[in-house]
Amino acid sequence: MRHINKGQVIVREFVEADREALRKLFVASRDAAFSWAAIGAHKLEDFDVSTAGERILVAEHSCTPIGFASVWQDDSFLHNLFVHPHYQRCGVGRMLLAGCDRYFSAAPTLKCLKANDPAKRFYQSQGWRVCSEADGPEGTYVLMVRARPNDSLRTNPG
Repeated sequence: MRHINKGQVIVREFVEADREALRKLFVASRDAAFSWAAIGAHKLEDFDVSTAGERILVAEHSCTPIGFASVWQDDSFLHNLFVHPHYQRCGVGRMLLAGCDRYFSAAPTLKCLKANDPAKRFYQSQGWRVCSEADGPEGTYVLMVRARPNDSLRTNPG
C-alpha cells in the first residue's frame, strides 16, 4: 500500500487511451483479489468483455490510472470496481463509488463473490447490504443493494 494524498487523485471519465493500462490493472487486481483462481485465469482481454457497453470511471494519480469502476447504467448495476493492489485502502474505492452515483437512476446493485471477504466488508462499510446469494460461473456470489443517497433525504409530504 502506498501513501497518497486523496487531493492528488482525480476521478474522470474513461478515454480510449486508458484501455491498455486498465487492462493490466484489471488482471493485476483480479489476480490479487481472487487468489483461489488458477494462475493465468485472468486475461487482458477480459477487461474489454467485462466493460463492453458500460460507463467507465477512472481514478488517476500522477497521470497514471490506479483504479476504475464500470456501471451498466440501464440497470443501475455496479459491474466492476477495481483498485490497483498498491493503492488499496487509500480511499480510491470510495472516490470511485461516489463518482458512480450520477449513473444510478434507482437503488444500485452489485454482485460480489462470496469468497472475496475484503470486498464484501468494503461494500458493507459503504452502506451496501446483502439481499441474496446465488451460484455463478466464478463461484457463489452475493447480490448487494444500496439505497441511493438522496433517497434518505426524502420526507413524506405533510
